[in-house]
Amino acid sequence: MLNVATKFVPDVSFFDQAFHAGFHCGEFWLNEEWLLKVEAIIERAKYYPMKYVAHFPNKAVSSKGIECAVKLYRELGCRAMVIHEPMFRRHGEEILKLEPGLRLGVENHRLSPKEFEQWAEHYPGLTWDVEHFWKFTHEDCSLKDLLKYARTFLEKHVDKLRHVHLPGYVRGEEEHRPMYCNRDFVLAMFELFEEFRYDGLIVSEVDNEYQNPHDLRMDVLLFERWRLGKTAQM
Repeated sequence: MLNVATKFVPDVSFFDQAFHAGFHCGEFWLNEEWLLKVEAIIERAKYYPMKYVAHFPNKAVSSKGIECAVKLYRELGCRAMVIHEPMFRRHGEEILKLEPGLRLGVENHRLSPKEFEQWAEHYPGLTWDVEHFWKFTHEDCSLKDLLKYARTFLEKHVDKLRHVHLPGYVRGEEEHRPMYCNRDFVLAMFELFEEFRYDGLIVSEVDNEYQNPHDLRMDVLLFERWRLGKTAQM
């Protein structure tokens, strides 16, 4: 069964908000400042019965920051660690030296179709941002075509897929809106992920303005209704 998550700063108020909205999984937004508070984050995170993924900072960090990121991953049993390509090139070797078995998922961003395929082939672990895939790689193609391209990707690379970002992208609009903003897209992707037996987290990666009880709860309800519908069909 699929698991959906929300992405948030690991502050106590965001933990509470995510958990009370109904999320049982979370992805941490991190920078060096937050990483140096690793002990407090671990203590706080263990209070909640949630599964976690860490998002490595998008800017270079110190060796101490890398040690803290690995400690966070290890102590919380994180399902994966997301990392952008520039940071993987800069810090990936040091991260894996500290924790050789760490499940790093390198994220796609502004890639052409050819660059996207090279990304998918090159890295042993992938974080697939489906919004980036639609907006940048396939330049706001039709939903029908997007789902065709998504199927092709999963057929080739699902075994390398560590993590997924799936906001409710609307063609031509800004990024990072809640899943429920494009139900047809998100529900179709749920179906694909179930078909291909993807077992990582699917994250509603939304901007701060949508980090509120109403919008978070709406995304949980969207997923719960889909899941109930699948259960009724069994």
